[in-house]
Amino acid sequence: MIKSRACLLESKNSPLVIKEIGLLPPKEKEVLVRLVGAGLCRSDLNAIEGHTRYDMPLVLGHEGVGIVVEIGPSVTTVAPGDRVILSWAAYCGECLFCKKGETQLCHTVAWPRGSGKLPDWSTRFRDGDKEVFHFNGVSSFSEYTVLYETGCVKIDNDIPDGIAAVLGCSVVTGVGAVLNTAKPPAGSTCMVVGAGSVGMSVIQALRISYAGRIALSEPDKEKWPMAEKCGVTDFFEKFTPDCARSITDGLGVDFVFDTVAAESTIADSIIAVRRGGTVVLVGTPHPLSTVTLSPIEFHVEKKLIGSLYGSSNPGVDIARVIDFYKKGELDFDGFINAEFAFEDINLAIEALKKSGGKYFIRFDKKTAEAG
Repeated sequence: MIKSRACLLESKNSPLVIKEIGLLPPKEKEVLVRLVGAGLCRSDLNAIEGHTRYDMPLVLGHEGVGIVVEIGPSVTTVAPGDRVILSWAAYCGECLFCKKGETQLCHTVAWPRGSGKLPDWSTRFRDGDKEVFHFNGVSSFSEYTVLYETGCVKIDNDIPDGIAAVLGCSVVTGVGAVLNTAKPPAGSTCMVVGAGSVGMSVIQALRISYAGRIALSEPDKEKWPMAEKCGVTDFFEKFTPDCARSITDGLGVDFVFDTVAAESTIADSIIAVRRGGTVVLVGTPHPLSTVTLSPIEFHVEKKLIGSLYGSSNPGVDIARVIDFYKKGELDFDGFINAEFAFEDINLAIEALKKSGGKYFIRFDKKTAEAG
């Protein structure tokens, strides 16, 4: 067992506690990684605020970049010394969904992951003799972590740490929602609800797909210049069906990509698309939310489809996103609001609560107190 400083969530709405805990070695098809940096966003805040069902204490962090230290038996895709992006969307490769090519739906990994455990239904973290749970199968707010092999994607050294740390979740989710889930034809009229890092990724993927018109609903006008740079043609502060109708001669848009996934935005999205149009649910709805929809909307062949992790396979789609980035087709400037030291993670959480967005947690950065 090795020692690792980790950020523990010990109770709902409490500050994270940084303490040294134990970490058991990797088992079959598992990888031990030393973290260089991690991403912090709404997904972590959902757990802090109690909107998830994880047991505690819990090591948060659902995306990051690091170096492979040790591999368990049967690991073939990475080796010690490899630089890797961490993804929560690990998969077994053997279940019904994986064999159909729908690795994002793999239940073999998802069910234990939702219980704070790795695929063998056990944990690797220990605080003395007490079990500590994993978050989304990643737990990147720890100097070291163990995760399933398919949640590690080898990358080159020329990708900056800050970008690498956030590619594994929001970027792949947004790009995949367009290129994998929706596959809009060139010239499509599209509405994007929300301009966080997922929404910005959706917008850029629509540009890559040659969308004819890209409208954005985003109340924070400070995000508009960046969104325009990414490809937005029409802006609205508040999302209503009339927004979509106003740019399509009253018909409605071909596609709505809802990255907010609130009850109101889902309901309005169905009305906002034209007959035969498609609503893509990109964001994660609150588990207790409900939406009332009129069946007549679906009688005219409208579609509401989910997009889990952008219908992506980490090993395939992270590489594709990196290729777009290297070609200059994806721009991540401005995606990260700020960078914080690992020791200052609670300051980063307060910034997230105040301003939203995404933050980069660097493990070798000096603390605010140290300058």
